[in-house]
Amino acid sequence: MPFTKGMTPINKGKKKDEWKRSKIYTKICPACKKEIKTKRENQIYCNNICYSISEKLHQYSKSSSMIRNNAYKKYHQGHKHSEITKEKIRNNPFRHSFVKGGENPGKNKSPETISKIKEKRLYQKMLKKDTQPEIIIQKLLNALNVKFVKHKPITDIPHKYQCDIFISPNIIIECDGDYYHKYPKGREIDKIRTLELENKKYKVLRLWENEIHNNIESCKNKILGLIK
Repeated sequence: MPFTKGMTPINKGKKKDEWKRSKIYTKICPACKKEIKTKRENQIYCNNICYSISEKLHQYSKSSSMIRNNAYKKYHQGHKHSEITKEKIRNNPFRHSFVKGGENPGKNKSPETISKIKEKRLYQKMLKKDTQPEIIIQKLLNALNVKFVKHKPITDIPHKYQCDIFISPNIIIECDGDYYHKYPKGREIDKIRTLELENKKYKVLRLWENEIHNNIESCKNKILGLIK
């Protein structure tokens, strides 16, 4: 019966420990044989794991109309495909995005189309967020009141790419991760791009991740020396 205006609350004038409390039932779980205390009178098992391995669930699944009347019941009992069926699945044309044994569809694109795709990708920011070394250098540049652009596409060299930090008119700062850029040797493509950039009159400064984390003062001096 819902409480309405004018009715007297059942706990009026009583202390908290005098309120009506739920009855606690003590039972033995039939699966793990452990004693459980519960407020639910109809609870039998201590948790879902015990229920899943219980005889009750096993018997229910055997007598379930959904399984008993299932025309494909055999597939629920560890049925294995025959070799003929397996061969049909392997050779199904819809199993692959392109015909099995054929060439990747990307190979059918013309050099002009591939070039356009690469050009478009130059203007897409691949990473969801800047790396930690990049953020540290960005904060340093902000503290020095140096204006910069992040991930600017460099398109006037043969190996086009997005630089980490660009300072107008011609300064590029790369924050190279130790693992990805193969410290201390460096990647071949990085060396090639550095030469191409220098031939185009860019000033290139490459800072290693460990240097940024452990010797930020040295990085600061290098940047100031490059800007001046």
